[in-house]
Amino acid sequence: MRCTKCNNRLAIHDVWCMNCGNQTALLKTELSSMRSLKSTWHKLRALSSANVPAAGFAIILGIIPIAVILWMYMSVISSDISTDIKMILNLVVKTTSISLFIPMLLIAFNPLVLSEEYRICLKDVLKALRLYPRYLGFSLISGLFFVIFYIVCFGLPSFGSDPILRLVWIVLVNYWIAIILPAPVLMEKLSVSPVKAILLSYKHFHDLRWNIYLLALVLTILNALAFSLLIFPLLITIPLSWYAIRDYTNKLLEFELLSYRV
Repeated sequence: MRCTKCNNRLAIHDVWCMNCGNQTALLKTELSSMRSLKSTWHKLRALSSANVPAAGFAIILGIIPIAVILWMYMSVISSDISTDIKMILNLVVKTTSISLFIPMLLIAFNPLVLSEEYRICLKDVLKALRLYPRYLGFSLISGLFFVIFYIVCFGLPSFGSDPILRLVWIVLVNYWIAIILPAPVLMEKLSVSPVKAILLSYKHFHDLRWNIYLLALVLTILNALAFSLLIFPLLITIPLSWYAIRDYTNKLLEFELLSYRV
């Protein structure tokens, strides 16, 4: 394989030409997140019923409590944020409340990473509950960044912020999602801490950030539509999200994009 710009010979896993810096076709072919998602779905759809118990666990103890908390904060709990302290406390309590249930969506990555199959048993998820503190730490770290982004871009009651920062907030949130998406798989694959997994993703997957974000966006839309359709379609979209993230992260590792030794 040769570079289309300078005709330099390329290694099979080269994302960029080492001679001229031109981007190779790998990002649109072998490393395409949409191609990976399509491949995952073809492998999973025949076994989708086998993942229903594990998906049901994640829905009952993860998605539904998070949805209830968000509804309570938007509709029931008073939004009196007339002072800086009240606003910060509101953000911290809201973020912490949601973070308590996010691990229920993530602990499935432990048995998934240990296997290449496309079925996960409920007992495997229950066994992985011992890792709850580890994933809670991951959730709290992510929540902290969201709180910081919000305060910086929207300001506090005692000071305003430039309206353009609202757009910056959207960019920061989406960029952060693209950074943390592969992190749960890296945590299990490399046996590293949540902080280390996030740093590895940030440092080594920057060339694929758009592909990772596109995968996150598509999976978010699929799960949002599934939730709006009386929740039950989540029994299919939740396992699809798990396996899609696992498969794509594994592909990134196979292409030696992570120059890290455990």
